[in-house]
Amino acid sequence: MTLYERCCRLELDLARIGLERGDPRGGCFCDPVGAEAIGWAGVDGIHFCFVEGFGETVFAVSPANLPGDYVHPLAGSFADFIRLVLACGGIDAAEQAHGWSRVQFDEYLAQYPPDGERRVALDALGDGMGLAPM
Repeated sequence: MTLYERCCRLELDLARIGLERGDPRGGCFCDPVGAEAIGWAGVDGIHFCFVEGFGETVFAVSPANLPGDYVHPLAGSFADFIRLVLACGGIDAAEQAHGWSRVQFDEYLAQYPPDGERRVALDALGDGMGLAPM
């Protein structure tokens, strides 16, 4: 069983941290060929996927971005993806960080810390997966 399959079997509601369940086929005009969606941010069609031929690399698909910037790698493995989500307090900062400076990233994290409900979801995910923040 892969780590991703193990995560799915936890049956956690991860919508609070920006990882809603959805159609694994994606279905977006900018999905890479061979993409398997693994979570949806719940806004602007943003979702996260594995792409056939790229192993466990997790990609972010952001249809509202400009052409040429719809898809970008987010983490080299599913474990790193979860650890990044835990470190960022959700998926929003991780998805946007590729376009930010370190200062902008740090300011965002300071301005938008996880609230109580989000913290509960993050703790359940980290505990259930046996992973710590990156």
